[in-house]
Amino acid sequence: MGHGYKGDAGHHHSISENLASLKSSYDYHNGYFGGKGQGRDFVRNIASEDPLKTAKDFYDKAAYGGIEHPMTNGKGHYTKMKDGSILSFREVSSSDGTPAVEINVKKSTDDGGIKYQKIHFVKGR
Repeated sequence: MGHGYKGDAGHHHSISENLASLKSSYDYHNGYFGGKGQGRDFVRNIASEDPLKTAKDFYDKAAYGGIEHPMTNGKGHYTKMKDGSILSFREVSSSDGTPAVEINVKKSTDDGGIKYQKIHFVKGR
């Protein structure tokens, strides 16, 4: 039995197909979501009153129509998109303990301008 597409999508999506939904819900500037986090530009922060709920919502929107797999270490999930993008979700990041979503577009053929980034979902607002 094969994998269905995340969110019961009717076809395998590229990350660019999900960009409009993400942009309508989250800050987006120059290929990045949220605000700059600690360190390099690709480390981002999105603040909310319920970081885990917000992280799950972001991941579900970003990964819609992809093929989701559990991580081999049991610490989250990752989703492969049609264009080659890989999205990962961890409830607890190893760096600071916040929920995190990584968007890896290094092998993408259709990233829609989204840049590689690690987004931490932090308490705030």
